[in-house]
Amino acid sequence: MNWMNLARAAKVIALVLFLTPWLVVSCESSPLIEASGLDLILGDVEPSDQSMMGGFMGSAEVQVEAGDQSPADQSLNGARWWALAGAVLIALGLVLGFVLRPARAAAMGAVAAGVLALAALGGGMAWTDHAFDEEKRQALEAQPGGDTEMDQFGRNMAAGVAAAIQMEVKPGYWGTLAALGLSVLAAFMAMNGAGMPRITLGPGNN
Repeated sequence: MNWMNLARAAKVIALVLFLTPWLVVSCESSPLIEASGLDLILGDVEPSDQSMMGGFMGSAEVQVEAGDQSPADQSLNGARWWALAGAVLIALGLVLGFVLRPARAAAMGAVAAGVLALAALGGGMAWTDHAFDEEKRQALEAQPGGDTEMDQFGRNMAAGVAAAIQMEVKPGYWGTLAALGLSVLAAFMAMNGAGMPRITLGPGNN
């Protein structure tokens, strides 16, 4: 095992973790929508079947136009670009680690692609979180502005629902970033010609 092999293995792990849950939108801790990294790339954001409300949403076969999507749907479907960019950059770094010569150039390519992938995934998730909160704010502002009891009741209900709906980043996403960070570190060590630490067993360790 050397640093480049470790970098390649970490990138493979990062790609595999795209299959794990990355995001969950919930209402009062009851999952409504969940998505893996691959779901975000494909735009296949489905209601969760782990709660009664999510199951109801999933069983309702209602066709809606894109403009009628909920804020959660719009935010998660808008995440496609950065999730895809991250996956492509990780795969590119893996390929560059194999094909570039000499080994130092391969390591440099792997580091560059890995850093760009970290930026895409990290910045993209921050953008999605901000967009989700902004869309909730806009939905509240779109409520009727009248002073009747019904108008006030509607605004209070909307505010309560907006406060209850939250987006949670799941461990699969953080694991992807951790594996990707490890791959960048390992490729950087390889680029600088560092040797991996060796463990020697003395007579007393047998």
